[in-house]
Amino acid sequence: MSECWLALEKKKTQAERREESERKLFDALVTIINEDGIQMATCESIGLKAGYSRGLTIQRLGKKDEMFVKLIDRMVSETEEHITSQIPAETDAREAIRRYIDIHFDDLQNKPSYQAYFALMAGSVTDYALLGDAVTRAHDFVKRLLVSYLERGKAEGAFPKDLDSGIQAVSIGSYLLGVALQQKLHPSLDITLLKPAAYSLIPSLPE
Repeated sequence: MSECWLALEKKKTQAERREESERKLFDALVTIINEDGIQMATCESIGLKAGYSRGLTIQRLGKKDEMFVKLIDRMVSETEEHITSQIPAETDAREAIRRYIDIHFDDLQNKPSYQAYFALMAGSVTDYALLGDAVTRAHDFVKRLLVSYLERGKAEGAFPKDLDSGIQAVSIGSYLLGVALQQKLHPSLDITLLKPAAYSLIPSLPE
């Protein structure tokens, strides 16, 4: 270990060191879930992959149930920030929903933490007491987001005035969830082939 590296480490604040260790531990957790499965994500295996002790892993992430909940909440926060940056408030409703669908498909293919979330979500079906509340919060976030776009579309005159935004939001969200689960069940599936059907769920005015 070089003196230069040690000097740089000493210059880091406690908050910076904590943030760095949490990031590395979460990255390790995501990698293990995606590559080895949920059951292999233990404090020992995560700490080993990230280069930290089991004790520090528990201190930063908590025990197994806590770390999964923290990972889901972290993913939701990251997704919210990403959506805010990619879909400005002035975006018209139809385009906003289309962009959200694009983000979902892109993240399923390219974002490890998003992929890990759906692995955890699938696991929560058989262990609702463990992750149910965190998964519910994540899905409520998506529903609120889609409802806001749909209500905006009704106000803009782009969608039918009598559209039930709640039901339509659940319909779109359910399809996107199904795509994510299909990808988990059939990794070789080209999910881009399923995107046109997702677009077709965006409401339109009767001709």
